[in-house]
Amino acid sequence: MGVLWFLFVILAAGKALELTNQQYHQMPQLFQLDDYEKCLANRRGAYCLGSFDLAASPNNSLFNVIQKFSEERYSFNHTRIHRGYCVSSRCSDVDEVSLNRKFVKCVKNIIRKDYGLDAKLSTLDYCKTSKTPPSRPIDGLDIAFIYFCGVILLMNVIGTIYDFARNPDHEPNRYLLAWSLAKSWKLLTNSYENGDPRLTSFNPINGMKAISMFNVILAHSSIAFHMSYLQNPQFLENITRHPLTTLLHNGSVIVQTFIMLSSFLLAYNLLINGEKDPKKGLNLRSLPRLLFNRIARITPLNVFMVGFTATWWRHMSDGPLWKPLVEAECARCRDKWWAHFLYINNFIEPDKKCLIQTWFLAVDMQLYVLAGFLTLALGRSPRRAIKVLSWLFVCAVVANFIIAYNWNLKAILFLTNPELLRHQYAGEPSFNLLYMAPWGSLPSSLIGLIAAFLLYYWQQVNFKPEESLIIRILYRCSVPSIFIWILSGYFVNNTSSPFVLAAYAALDRPVFCLITVVAMLGFINKVDSLWWQFLSWNGWRPISRMSLPVLLVHWSYNLTQIAVRTNLTRSSIFEIDGHYFVTVFMTYVTSLPLHLLIELPMMQFYKALFS
Repeated sequence: MGVLWFLFVILAAGKALELTNQQYHQMPQLFQLDDYEKCLANRRGAYCLGSFDLAASPNNSLFNVIQKFSEERYSFNHTRIHRGYCVSSRCSDVDEVSLNRKFVKCVKNIIRKDYGLDAKLSTLDYCKTSKTPPSRPIDGLDIAFIYFCGVILLMNVIGTIYDFARNPDHEPNRYLLAWSLAKSWKLLTNSYENGDPRLTSFNPINGMKAISMFNVILAHSSIAFHMSYLQNPQFLENITRHPLTTLLHNGSVIVQTFIMLSSFLLAYNLLINGEKDPKKGLNLRSLPRLLFNRIARITPLNVFMVGFTATWWRHMSDGPLWKPLVEAECARCRDKWWAHFLYINNFIEPDKKCLIQTWFLAVDMQLYVLAGFLTLALGRSPRRAIKVLSWLFVCAVVANFIIAYNWNLKAILFLTNPELLRHQYAGEPSFNLLYMAPWGSLPSSLIGLIAAFLLYYWQQVNFKPEESLIIRILYRCSVPSIFIWILSGYFVNNTSSPFVLAAYAALDRPVFCLITVVAMLGFINKVDSLWWQFLSWNGWRPISRMSLPVLLVHWSYNLTQIAVRTNLTRSSIFEIDGHYFVTVFMTYVTSLPLHLLIELPMMQFYKALFS
């Protein structure tokens, strides 16, 4: 990852910018942050944080430069400056009784004196003194969450003690055994227990999921840096302009891998299980049970993470950005927790993001219902299913084109500018109505279904794809084509044609998934041994199985590292890489006990209840 960032910076250095360094630094500093801890350590210390809009007369040359530069797609909005001041020391000469008015007047005076511009308060995040009581007292919801965690921990202790103390010659109590930590560890580390060679051939999927999750964390680490108070925002503005950064701008399409795999694994498992009893196994009456199984697997950990975010996360630390970042996210989770538990948080107040990454769980659940219905309805005739699903896929792509064209929606590639990233795409219709919407990911889900039926049909007719010249050629081209397709977004990056924008919005995800499916089918059928051995490494298995807690946990570490910094954040190759690696390490360290103590025991307990 560090090498990739290094290439970005070196190559970006050769491209002329809109402003020289001298001109850039003549503008008011975008972010200023006084030492938070030092300020409030003084018994008379007072600290304020807020944002201000710059203004000036029409003929002010500096302000005209600021406006023009801010209109650049790859620039932060420099007409809005962000200040965190130790008012008690920096603004001691301002004669105001009210702390809020003193802060505002102080910023106005400094901007007018240094730049000849006016500053109008846009947002006041907070003003506090060393004597200000905590704005986050422990309440009943916090206590309720502690009791919830206590019950979970107690059940694991009881189950583990029972597992070690029980007589192995007697029939075990399934309900208690489900909570055994030793059994959960075996489920995490063991291979597929049924020994079905068709499922064993899916080992490369573990590597695909693990590597994809690493890239998701990298993308969110970049977003977190954009949300910080930066010492050198010019670094992010510069590297964003280079073609190679398209790998990051357009790389979010990799999330579609999980949508595709979810439908693929669902359909394929239903098909092979239906062999035992086709009438019972592939019947629409099984859909409610199928859906309930999915909810029972995902919901306990989802409830835990949303509950933790809404309660104890806000108590864990402090810093100048803690209130606008962490406490604000906690408040949003308290407001719309119910939408997360019903998996409709992508529709309910989408601009109020509680754990931004959980849009995926909502979309995945919504498409899981459709994928289950289509598999059960079409599963008895794989050839017919492939034809029907292919037509549905074409219709879904066309529908997304019409939606994008009529409502002027764009692919995520065109939305990854610093200011939108800073605000987590708040108020952006394309993000809410296409990126987070189930219809935007529907083609990927259908591709997963088609791949499952196609693989199952090949096995039924004893077709060997590794012996087909065409398939071998497509497979050899697939892995490099994944990167080529992501990078190809650079060539349409600056287009303004509504038709091209809508076409790219409709085709970006489906084309990526089609290429990925070709690669995946090649991995599964062992067209070559190189990728098979790499992606089938046993170490990927536990990492892959922890994907759900990793997805839910990593954003908290991304945001916490930014929120606890008491001074300006310097952005560079090493800082971003360091932030990323700390996030990865801490995420997996945390995800392991969550997977062993909550996710796996709840799954096994559910099976014991309803098997």
